[in-house]
Amino acid sequence: NEDGKWLSGFFDKGSFQEALSGWAKTVVIGRARLGGIPMGVIATENRTAEAIKPADPADVKASEAVIQQAGCVWFPNSAYKTAQAINDFRTEDLP
Repeated sequence: NEDGKWLSGFFDKGSFQEALSGWAKTVVIGRARLGGIPMGVIATENRTAEAIKPADPADVKASEAVIQQAGCVWFPNSAYKTAQAINDFRTEDLP
């Protein structure tokens, strides 16, 4: 910064904006700036994440279930989220 202090973080301070944060939590996607250059960001979550499987409305005995998902793994929903992000970044011409 202006005072010569080192500030932690990979991207420009305050520039990261996460997208689709409530869905497919084993992958983090968003947009940020690095040295002032806008770019797309895709990263895997290293920690275990929880996925909520809603109850089947057609089954009276069904109930909502919380499923643990391992970090650093692309499950079907996180793979789709990643592919969608890559398509969006390509459309926006982001590196």
